[in-house]
Amino acid sequence: MFHFNKKQKLCSENAIERLFENGQSIVEKPFRLIWVFEGNTDNLFVKTLIVVSKKRLKLAVDRNAIKRRVKEAYRLQKKQLESFLERKNKRLNIAIIYQEEERLDYKCLYEKINLLLTRLMKDLCK
Repeated sequence: MFHFNKKQKLCSENAIERLFENGQSIVEKPFRLIWVFEGNTDNLFVKTLIVVSKKRLKLAVDRNAIKRRVKEAYRLQKKQLESFLERKNKRLNIAIIYQEEERLDYKCLYEKINLLLTRLMKDLCK
């Protein structure tokens, strides 16, 4: 239920390229979410890529800490997105890009991820 294993991560270079070329975007500071409908062959409704730029955060310690926090916040909240996509019978690839130049605390990241996912579901209803 609350897993975030290798199958749920977006690893295919071709899929990542298609995502950044054809994807639609939502911005909610400090994140940018890019999404595109994809015909995943696995039985998954959403595949995710989490990006923290070296340009924004120079130290690997900071980048890794942000990635861990974002993964955990996303992992705890992705169930609502998965059930929404299951009802709509759609498959989705998303990239969550961190765009801040400083480390934010987990509570703030959790709230922003929640806002992003609800905005995404609203956009998908249109």
